[in-house]
Amino acid sequence: MRKVSFYYNLLRGGACYAQMRCMEQSAPHIRMLADAEIKTSFTGVFAPEARDADGRPVEIDWLSDEIQPVLVLDGVAHPLGVFLPATPQATATDVSQSVSMEAYDRCWRVRDTRSAFVWYWPAGTLYLDAVEQLLTAAGITTVIKTQSSAVFAEAREDWALGESHLAIINELLHEINYKSLYFDSSGAAVLEPATVPEAAAVRHVVYAWTADAPPDAAELREIRRRNPEAIFAMAEIKQTTDVFEAPNSWIVTCTNPDKAALMVATARNDNAQSPLSIPRRGREITRLVSVNNIPSQPELQAYADRLCSESLITGETIELTTRLEPGWGVEDAVALILNGEGSICVSRGFEMELRTGGLMTHRLERVVYNLDI
Repeated sequence: MRKVSFYYNLLRGGACYAQMRCMEQSAPHIRMLADAEIKTSFTGVFAPEARDADGRPVEIDWLSDEIQPVLVLDGVAHPLGVFLPATPQATATDVSQSVSMEAYDRCWRVRDTRSAFVWYWPAGTLYLDAVEQLLTAAGITTVIKTQSSAVFAEAREDWALGESHLAIINELLHEINYKSLYFDSSGAAVLEPATVPEAAAVRHVVYAWTADAPPDAAELREIRRRNPEAIFAMAEIKQTTDVFEAPNSWIVTCTNPDKAALMVATARNDNAQSPLSIPRRGREITRLVSVNNIPSQPELQAYADRLCSESLITGETIELTTRLEPGWGVEDAVALILNGEGSICVSRGFEMELRTGGLMTHRLERVVYNLDI
């Protein structure tokens, strides 16, 4: 039997300052949506005052303090993110006072940071150096990054006065084929390349069954014996992707006036094993894509090649329900064994109900290599 409990740190200046008390009438929730500009949110109802380590009341600064929910599983603490309160609403009755609120991850802080000057970087500036300058200006000092040698090919002064730092950062990350900005469960900013999920990147293993194919007890025991860390779930396939007009050829251009010449990259899906390919469909469906800027011709070609690689897969949305599981992040790669058949998925969203006996729902996109239809 798992032992599950929760506590909620009040962070001030990035350090634990006190603990908040959750009111019993409502279980807090955490929601992640990978496609959103701000990836994760947190809702709950709390007492209007926190308590320090000695039990003394501490006033909460709703404008600058942060909240860190923590899941304690069998005695081990697992942080579930760092959130900034956005909409605290006080409620008072004859017997109690409470504050209900919705909070957002640190992407919100970056989005709301806007400089009173026009950002300028000289040619040769590393892309990630520029991104980290923007993060630092927004008060973000902890960054986990995959290094990149990409540099600005020309001086950059592209953004208007008062442009959101998050908008600038995501545009720069997009230009070097990186994911949009997100924050991990410890509150650190993550800068990493956008890749098609593969087995080497798997972070979770989930065994799932649809309602018409339930497992028997012996099968469950054997799976638990072989893989004690496995996650078990019931699954429902919600939709399949419509690929009727999916492209199989790309022309990507960069028409920035600061470039010496028009930059063009092309890519074609000629893989005969892919039913979306030009040979299999008997026609070429071309998509024109324009980017505002890119560090180099090889980077533009890499961008076109990534679009082509993504055409070799189709996505299938699957919803799962599991016990509360720590360690899930934005777009994690997941090994899914559904009704005994394995595939690789990417986590597109989840919701956690933070209470004893609470459940976690997942939305996965199954990566199905189009070897046959």
